[in-house]
Amino acid sequence: MSNKLTTYKCKKCGRVMYPRHDRCLKCKGREFDEVEMPLPATGKLLTFTQLFALPWGFDQRFLTIGVVEFKNGVKAMGQLKTPDVKVGMRLKASWEPVRVTAGEKVYGLRFEPA
Repeated sequence: MSNKLTTYKCKKCGRVMYPRHDRCLKCKGREFDEVEMPLPATGKLLTFTQLFALPWGFDQRFLTIGVVEFKNGVKAMGQLKTPDVKVGMRLKASWEPVRVTAGEKVYGLRFEPA
């Protein structure tokens, strides 16, 4: 389990992104510096959706996925650990197992109320 999230800062315009892209979403630059963002980090829920037709490997009946914006402007998508969700709520991010595939834990971002 990791206690940091690797984000990517464009060397040309300074925009910080997650995950890494081939080109900067703002200026189309191609060179980035890795910037470690310590976890847990808090952010604001921008939007969410609930999935009821999950692929094989999920034990839940449904899954809530959200997009959270952190203080540094980075937006990230991950699983929400609470069924009571409202746009604008403060959430805390952590890096933890999201499912098990072929006996191996698969890690990803999970959010819970801050």
